[in-house]
Amino acid sequence: MAGFDRVWLHTTRKVYCSLSKVGKALAFLLFISFMICGRNTQAADETSEADIQAHPVASESTDKQNKQASQKTKPDAEDADVLPEVSVTDKRVKEESGIDPALPITTITSEQLERSQSSNIFEAVKSAPGVSVTGGPRASGMTFSIRGYSDNEDVMVRVDGAQKGFEKYRMGGTFVEPELLKSIEIQRGPQITSGSGSLGGTIIAQTKNAADFLKPGQTVGAKAKFGYGNNNDEYSRSYMLFARPDERIDILYNYSNRQSNNITLADGTKLDSSAIESISKLLKVSIFPTEDIELSTSLVSFDDTGLQPYDTTGGQPGTFGNVIRSIDDFSWTQTFAYRPDHPWVNFKATAGGGHTKLHDLIKPGMSSINPVCTPTPSSPCPGNLNDYYNYKTKTIDLNNTSVLYKSASTQVSLLAGYQYNESERTIERFFDDPNSPQAAGFPNGFNPGAPPGTKSYNAYYVQPHFQLGQVSIKPGYRRDDYKVEAAGQTLALLSPFNQSSTYEFTQETLSLGLAYDFFPRASAQQLTLYSNYGQGFRPPLIDEVFSQGPRSFSRCLRSSVLIPGITMADGPASGICGDLYQPQTSESTEAGISYQNPHLLNTDLGITSKLNFYHIYTSHLLSSLRENADRTITQDGWERRNGVEFESFVQYHSWFMRGSYSRINGKLFDGGAFVPLYTVPGNTLNINIGTELTKTLDVNLTYRKVGERVIATRTSAISPFVFGTQDGYEVWSAGVHWQAAPTVGMRLIAENLTNKQYRLDAGSLGGLGMFAAGRNIKFFVEMTY
Repeated sequence: MAGFDRVWLHTTRKVYCSLSKVGKALAFLLFISFMICGRNTQAADETSEADIQAHPVASESTDKQNKQASQKTKPDAEDADVLPEVSVTDKRVKEESGIDPALPITTITSEQLERSQSSNIFEAVKSAPGVSVTGGPRASGMTFSIRGYSDNEDVMVRVDGAQKGFEKYRMGGTFVEPELLKSIEIQRGPQITSGSGSLGGTIIAQTKNAADFLKPGQTVGAKAKFGYGNNNDEYSRSYMLFARPDERIDILYNYSNRQSNNITLADGTKLDSSAIESISKLLKVSIFPTEDIELSTSLVSFDDTGLQPYDTTGGQPGTFGNVIRSIDDFSWTQTFAYRPDHPWVNFKATAGGGHTKLHDLIKPGMSSINPVCTPTPSSPCPGNLNDYYNYKTKTIDLNNTSVLYKSASTQVSLLAGYQYNESERTIERFFDDPNSPQAAGFPNGFNPGAPPGTKSYNAYYVQPHFQLGQVSIKPGYRRDDYKVEAAGQTLALLSPFNQSSTYEFTQETLSLGLAYDFFPRASAQQLTLYSNYGQGFRPPLIDEVFSQGPRSFSRCLRSSVLIPGITMADGPASGICGDLYQPQTSESTEAGISYQNPHLLNTDLGITSKLNFYHIYTSHLLSSLRENADRTITQDGWERRNGVEFESFVQYHSWFMRGSYSRINGKLFDGGAFVPLYTVPGNTLNINIGTELTKTLDVNLTYRKVGERVIATRTSAISPFVFGTQDGYEVWSAGVHWQAAPTVGMRLIAENLTNKQYRLDAGSLGGLGMFAAGRNIKFFVEMTY
């Protein structure tokens, strides 16, 4: 316990230091929530069971909170627009659909996570409409793709409220073990609470609690799970301890370990550098000092090491060969929730942070960055190359929902919030011999192509919600004050030219949601027609704003030979773009219809379905910054994409079927030419069907069909595009779960049953993707005490 006390004190100190930035935000929230009304309003606390089923409010994961939820329904700022997190401990409880009736939000439930037993978080979400995975098949080389936006900077990821992700050339940045998660919410498109970096959408992961595993009357428990996958000889094991020694304390600790050899492809060959050696840990403690207050601390760590491609998302072994990579990822969150029995107050505050540390060791000959060398007296060999990346993040998120007025047919509420985020990075490159010619290009470890720096923003948002009978109106406004700052030796490159080391801008975004329920809101049957409009933006990266030198992200390299999009003749004298960039922006418009009925045709057949159409226009593409032949500098590239998304969940007694379909197409203007939108996935159909054969045996079958997609290839950065197609594919998977005893469960999963050889998506790279893994048979044993 001494070690735990030190961690707790260290976390508390971090939170205390971070809260110095929150003063004005608290004042803002208090003003919005408590001063906007001049008189008290009486809100009805009773909600019918049918209304809860038709418009679910997020359920809490403790016995105390479940009791409260049965007595009254309180809006939650974070849960107002999302589906409930579901904890399933007893057999054949009605499974949640995970489909939001009026917003492009899908939740991967705890039952789905248990059923799929995915090896990484990316595989766990790919069945949702509009979602695919690019890169891979290594988890370190995978990125989320939502509606065809596949860069790390276009999809925001949060774990227990803490923002994850970082900037690194062609590498995935989300390290979360699915074994630690109880739900994953997928928000497609920018939402009012997401802000910058969510053009594609947001992935919100919630970790487990002790209350998710304890049986009625149980105060202490443990769970051990062991698994094996034959494709790459993967051995996995996890150990969990959970307890509620008192009704006001919830404690969970989980340790997970994965070890494997290289992945086997469908043709029997091995994928070099794909072995896994990772360890994940979770410590979560929740305290309920009163009926209205919850304090929760979450600590998540991930460690990985092994031989990997330098360019994990772009090919095997890729242009830059292999590296020996070590990853140390850690995040912490401290959450305070205050939900008194008052319509004006439903407050939640989250402070979080963490770090991601990477070390890439490149021995001579492993990569073109450090080729084999023959020493001479005047030119010694550099030896090993070492890249050190250190990323630090801080997050503060405050929000409150106030019910300002409520009657039998009308309700007016207001969501208000403040967010602060800071991402700092330092990057250093060293060779063993500092006197070698190669080391001279990186003085004191400084790499001008990957500069150090900090990105941060302060954001304020308000979203009133008017429910007038069966009509719902939800406008929103958000303001982001953004700053990108240079650091380290980049300052010395800017100083001689009096070029600013800080890039600042303010971005205001609007949103509007409209919905009409054809049936009364208290009805279990619901037919909803809706439309949503949202604006989003993506700020330029530190690499884009402050990098310099060849083989970098800088588009402002000075040259007498003008190559549009590559060099500039009249660009900044420093060769650093700086404030030439403007944010990339998007406008999203969608409309759809949803239907849910727990007793279709007065039977036990329950159905929830939604059909959604959307149009997205993205302007000022960051990749289109260029100097034209007339010496004007523009950033006028754009993308236009149209899409269709359908999802459905059907349940009849012990049978269920979950399906989704998505289609995306569009056009791209890169600043110089019109080309097909080659970054989007092919049309995708997912079907998962299953049933309980007996009280202790259940089975499921999954079918995934992906159509062909447009790809683009070129031999160099200045070569013209050549377009072609990447073949589509069909993949079958199946699973069987047997509860051999009350405390022992076994699960058998077959992935890629037919051993189909197919390619994954290459995402923003646009070319042919890498081959996927071949057939994989996984076996798990779970023992719960």
